[in-house]
Amino acid sequence: MKFSRNRRRFITRSTLVGFSSAIPSVRKSPRASAASGNVYTRLGLRPIINASGTYTHLGGSLMPPEVIEAMNDAARQYVPIRDLTRAVGERIAALTDSEGALVTTGAAGAIFVGTCACIAGDDPDKMKRLPFTAGMKNEVIVQKLHNTGWTRQCEAAGAQLVEVEYKDQLERAISGRTAMLYFLVADKHFGKYRDQLDAPGGKVSLTEYAAIAKAARIPLLVDAAAELPPPESLSSYTKQGVDLVAFSGGKGLQGPQNAGLLLGRKDLIDIAAMYQSPYSGIGRDLKISKETMIGMLAAVERYLRLDHAAEWNAWKAQVDHMKQVLDKVPGVESGYVPREVTNHVPRLWVKWDEKEFNFSHEDCFKALQEGEPPIVALRTPMGVTLVTWMMTPGEERIVADRLKQILETAHRSAGSRPKRTNAGLASGFGMDNPVDEWDPGGDGLISQYTGKSAD
Repeated sequence: MKFSRNRRRFITRSTLVGFSSAIPSVRKSPRASAASGNVYTRLGLRPIINASGTYTHLGGSLMPPEVIEAMNDAARQYVPIRDLTRAVGERIAALTDSEGALVTTGAAGAIFVGTCACIAGDDPDKMKRLPFTAGMKNEVIVQKLHNTGWTRQCEAAGAQLVEVEYKDQLERAISGRTAMLYFLVADKHFGKYRDQLDAPGGKVSLTEYAAIAKAARIPLLVDAAAELPPPESLSSYTKQGVDLVAFSGGKGLQGPQNAGLLLGRKDLIDIAAMYQSPYSGIGRDLKISKETMIGMLAAVERYLRLDHAAEWNAWKAQVDHMKQVLDKVPGVESGYVPREVTNHVPRLWVKWDEKEFNFSHEDCFKALQEGEPPIVALRTPMGVTLVTWMMTPGEERIVADRLKQILETAHRSAGSRPKRTNAGLASGFGMDNPVDEWDPGGDGLISQYTGKSAD
């Protein structure tokens, strides 16, 4: 069975971007502290402007004050971790209208412990044997186009993946060996724009998957790591009959980057909790600190209180400003990425004739990083894509002015540079050539680290 070794293929090929809280009361710009020195500059690193989104290789999101304060409070006292796990889970379950909830080590950890629960349940002998699952119900059925690097979490639990493409294949694949069905929420990444984005989606819908799983009485786990916003996603999947759903905690929720959520059936959630620390066994290394659990609870509470329409308008205003500035550059086109595509936030694509400018999107991507402060955008088939939901207020002006200057300079000097023979996207971070996290240099970022800390 084949799967993509690229853990970010589906998201980078489809989301194009990420997300930013552009409300001053939520986050303050770090530029002033960076100028006087902070934990990063003292290490010889330059804090970046994140114009791409909630990607792990950039640190996800910035935690708002409410989350940081809650984590600081949690760090001052002790509580039994098992009790805290249950208490936080019950609170998050109530907030999300779910039977059960568990704070995990990211969405990947949620997939892992959820798969463990479906394969071995709470049988002590089977739990001790994982990931060696011979003789158990150990098959996980996945659509071929959903079989990405994320399904490695299922395999790490001891699952044998069974690929299908069509509904009749799915129905025939179910047997006495089937432990779980896995579904990646790819339709929202691609949807009706899959031709435009050149990214295939699955051929069996979530509604069909859920109905088949229910009829066969087999648990269905949905990977919805990047499906926030909209906030309704926290409850919509379980209402559709999904047994388990995994979310990232450090993306749209802006909780701790090392956290995630597993929501769904209480019986499975309670079992999944036994596959991570403080329990011994296969998940002992999945340690959730008391600070992380409290931070995740604070993030969910905050997220559900937010005025999401106001946030959208703030992000859109930032995108509109960049468009107004960049549309003044001769030969440059810009446009909005469809809202329906994950992450469902305002995004702007910018493109130009690379041969006429003698300047590729890859050149631009690198030039943005080489300035001060470094700016990390996205490279996509649509051009250079800019996202504002992970920018702090005012950073959109820095990005727009810098990109305008870069493109104007490139246009003026096009005739004085040697002609390129292969303008376009180079390997690395983009939709045609997305991040390969097996390759330390696969994100396309220019390394800042020299091995020397600042004085």
